[in-house]
Amino acid sequence: MKLTFVAVLGLGALAVAAPAVAGPTEGQALYETRCNVCHANAINDAPPIEKIRAEVADPAKVIEKLTTGTMTAMASGLSDQDKADIAAYLTAKPAGDAAAPAPAADAAPVAPAPQ
Repeated sequence: MKLTFVAVLGLGALAVAAPAVAGPTEGQALYETRCNVCHANAINDAPPIEKIRAEVADPAKVIEKLTTGTMTAMASGLSDQDKADIAAYLTAKPAGDAAAPAPAADAAPVAPAPQ
C-alpha cells in the first residue's frame, strides 16, 4: 500500500512539473479578439498579419514585443501563456516555455544541493 501511494505521488509531481507548450489554436483565438482589429485595418500603422509572419520567425521576438516592446500596452492583461500562444500562432512554431522571463545575465549560478 505504501509503495502504491509513493508511485502515485511521484507521477503527480511529474504532471505538475511539465512545462506548458504554446498552442496556435489558443493563440489564433486571442489574436482575433485582441489584435486583429488593428492589424487587419492598419490602425496606427499596425502591420498586417502576413507582414508579421514574413518578418518574424522567432516566437521569442513576438513575446518580447508583447512584454517589453511596442505592444506592451495592448497586451495588458495577457498572461505569459497567452503571449506564448499568440507567438505560436503568428510564427507557426511552439514557443514552449519562451514566455518565462530569461534569468539576468549577471545572476549568480545556483549551486547544487548537498548530497
